[in-house]
Amino acid sequence: MQTNGDVRCGDCEHFSDDGCEQAAEALVLEGWPRASVCPEDSAEASRCPEFLPGHDYSLALDEERSGREAHARVTAIKNFMSW
Repeated sequence: MQTNGDVRCGDCEHFSDDGCEQAAEALVLEGWPRASVCPEDSAEASRCPEFLPGHDYSLALDEERSGREAHARVTAIKNFMSW
């Protein structure tokens, strides 16, 4: 089973207020009876085998990574200038 880190059901491309068909299918494959799966937006999805990062979540990750890279560059320049 894949681990997706710290993610919520609301971060998934498959999330909708009508339920998650992918989660229902995964449960059937695990031997559970057919059911409607309607997780809350804030439910943890880190172990969901069908998790697919949604567009907004991917943008937030890109923005966070860009911020870390910019901070690292500024720190490197400050360290260089202090020599």
